[in-house]
Amino acid sequence: FGSSNFGSIRPLEHNFGETPQEKKASASDKMALRASKRSAGLLPLLLLVALSYAFSTLTFVSLSTAPRRPATSRVAQGRERSRVALAARGGEENGEKLAVGDVVSALCPDDDQWYPGTIEKINDDSTYCVKWDDPEGGPETHDVPLDGIRKIVIFKDYKVGEKVEAVFPDDGYWYPGEVTKIGDGKFTVKWEDPDGGPEESEVDPKEMKYPPIPYDQLAVGQKYQGTVKSVLDFGAFVDIGAESDGLLHISRISQERIENIYDVLSEGQQVDVWIAGKREDEGKYGLTMVEGLTDGPARRAPADLTPFADLPSDEWFTGVVARTAPFGAFVTVTLEDGATADGLVHVSKIKDGFVDNVDDELSAGQEVKVRIESVDLDSNRMSLSMREGFGGGGGFREPVDLTPFESISSDTWVNGKV
Repeated sequence: FGSSNFGSIRPLEHNFGETPQEKKASASDKMALRASKRSAGLLPLLLLVALSYAFSTLTFVSLSTAPRRPATSRVAQGRERSRVALAARGGEENGEKLAVGDVVSALCPDDDQWYPGTIEKINDDSTYCVKWDDPEGGPETHDVPLDGIRKIVIFKDYKVGEKVEAVFPDDGYWYPGEVTKIGDGKFTVKWEDPDGGPEESEVDPKEMKYPPIPYDQLAVGQKYQGTVKSVLDFGAFVDIGAESDGLLHISRISQERIENIYDVLSEGQQVDVWIAGKREDEGKYGLTMVEGLTDGPARRAPADLTPFADLPSDEWFTGVVARTAPFGAFVTVTLEDGATADGLVHVSKIKDGFVDNVDDELSAGQEVKVRIESVDLDSNRMSLSMREGFGGGGGFREPVDLTPFESISSDTWVNGKV
């Protein structure tokens, strides 16, 4: 799983890995949807007939009972395509190289839903005749335009000895096993726990997949091809075939500033990403689309901030910048007794005056002088400052005696200087 080409893409669970119960459930849902659309189309006709009898008119009206196909936005199309998982080491391709016999996922004109099927014929008008795997009592075929078809590539290069998950022919469920033999278009899989059944079965490659990549096998800097599962204002979650999706923060999409993430990413889009960092204590990982833009080693377990809690705020300590961010810099502070922890120097605490860009002031590895402003043991956070006093120069100032100002009334104006 360490290379960019292996373990990064998963098989078609949605199309080929459904259990009989799941197929039955999905079929009833789809039939209900189609029935509701037909009822919606008949309702206007029934109302019109009732009105015609009520007013004894002789007007004849021609209506179509077929529901009008709604326009499908790019976002909606991406959402539908995202339901179709990638093949084990293949995936979806554009339909520009479609041929008779190709396995595809296509948009059904009746209900605008994506279903698995096979190209049966290439029509003269550049549309494709798609034969559905499960017509559910409806038409067995439909003519579908190119933009409503996604070719599905079935991975067939499994090797003897490889661990896989496959569909057991007797019950349609997925079980772990090992490839023991390569046949003519099929693979023999030895089940880990036959449970009284056959120890081996012949399995079609479209009903096989590699197991999810374990978290401990993800390493910072590894490259994967993934599929965007959801897009939010601050970033996107990407499926790379691991046990969970990774977060692609908006700041790691490009070296250029991204004003609107929705102009760059959409659900179902395939992207090349690298592991940017890991949070071992939470089992989460971050991704980047910029090679080399990583966090380095996995994040350390939370440090004990107790030794820092009672230190005076006017005492200066030597620290080293661990990393910078748009909102400030994280600085590692080490005390004389060896206690060490990271604290945040907010951008407003770097220096007196306005800081436009943190990276213009600080860089990783730079040695700085900091004060400990506050320590929150409950949230395990430490706030640092590189500013002297409360904004003025000349070092940390002692509290000012305000007694002379107590007798001045609130309606009295006095001169001051910024």
